[in-house]
Amino acid sequence: MTGRNYKWLDKNMLTPRQLKLYNFLKDYKNKNDMMPNFDEMKKHMKIKSKSGIFSMLCYMEFKQYIKRRPGSTRGIIILKEVA
Repeated sequence: MTGRNYKWLDKNMLTPRQLKLYNFLKDYKNKNDMMPNFDEMKKHMKIKSKSGIFSMLCYMEFKQYIKRRPGSTRGIIILKEVA
């Protein structure tokens, strides 16, 4: 997280961008009954590369908000609800 000051955040809390992606995942799942793929996440987050999405998903998985199934494009399971 270079260039940003997130020292005020608890290490288990989501950053604002991670929270935006998390809410998108939750809303997309409720509307479409499946998770979005990387291209849909990139479009929503206005990011050009998949590595930015991958990085956010890795941190969200590390913080145990989601779980990803290897080898599945839409293999994301939401584990925690954000208050």
